[in-house]
Amino acid sequence: MQPDFRVESRSYDGVLRGTWRSYRLSPEVQLSDPPTASPGTDCLRLWLPAGTLMEWTTGTRPLRHHCLQFFWPERWYMLSAFYNGCDLLYTYATIILPPTIEVASVRYVDLDLTMLVRPDLSYEVLTQAEFDHMVELLDYSEETRIGALMALRTLTNAAQIGTGLFRLIPQRLLQTDFHRDDCLSQHGLS
Repeated sequence: MQPDFRVESRSYDGVLRGTWRSYRLSPEVQLSDPPTASPGTDCLRLWLPAGTLMEWTTGTRPLRHHCLQFFWPERWYMLSAFYNGCDLLYTYATIILPPTIEVASVRYVDLDLTMLVRPDLSYEVLTQAEFDHMVELLDYSEETRIGALMALRTLTNAAQIGTGLFRLIPQRLLQTDFHRDDCLSQHGLS
């Protein structure tokens, strides 16, 4: 089975940064045992097995680790959890404009603000200086700047409290072959 769900990342000024293909997971697929908290019915869950080709403007590179990505239509962030085999290595929380989710694709604008969250929920903000620079360089609107900073606050609070959002991320996966037919959503279904 070939990945058939396209992800597209752009900068605030519309320049394409990267694209990749992934597998859209059915909402019924259990990722871990015990199951994690439900991400909600509007959550898009994508599976990228190790080796997935990531086509960036700087070149094409294969993923070194398995990755689960989580997108929500109205949220200013996405989550990318990376796994060595079945074990969680870390999660990147990327601040974005709310994504456009379609039947076979998701497009988002990366706002250059990223947080690394470890399995123990310790975290660090990685790109605050880059965000500040891009706000000026690309002339982010006031609404965008404030929305991004509020999303970062939501994410840091979630990590500090240790409940909710980052509890959606499985510490250990049940399997690493989520790209089987029985795990995938059919187009048009959530």
